Amino acid sequence: MFVVMSDSHGDRAIVEAIKDKYINTASAIFHCGDSELPAADEIWQGITVVTGNCDYDSGYQEVVVREVEGLRILLTHGHLYSVNYGLNRLSLLAQENECEIALFGHTHIATVEKVANEVCINPGSIRQPRGYPFIPTYAIIAILNQELTVKFLDREHRVLEEMTRVIEL
Repeated sequence: MFVVMSDSHGDRAIVEAIKDKYINTASAIFHCGDSELPAADEIWQGITVVTGNCDYDSGYQEVVVREVEGLRILLTHGHLYSVNYGLNRLSLLAQENECEIALFGHTHIATVEKVANEVCINPGSIRQPRGYPFIPTYAIIAILNQELTVKFLDREHRVLEEMTRVIEL
């Protein structure tokens, strides 16, 4: 199981709360950018993070690839790949990097979509949601038997059951 958050826009406390809840149980914790925190902040110890369009610290990377639970995962904010207009460029980037999963943010809309053979996941914004259910969200992703279960949670760590998605790899 791994955790994904994005677009916290200066809310260090929520990043810390999510980290504290999962640091000892998750195989990885990801932040898809727009944290607006310094890249050298100690909060990032144990979290894989990338830059977003609102992050001006040059210490962040634009794209990171990690292997987690036997799968290659691409992490980027998405603004450089036009995710507001579709996920084809993001999917191609994942293909080029031989990744099964692409994690992204930027739109502030919780999303799970399979494009070609890549699963694209946006955890929504943990601070400023723009789409249904119009509450801040992050995601927990579990992998079992070539299936991904993506659960979206609110700031109080409650699962939003109606948003849960199961998708085959």
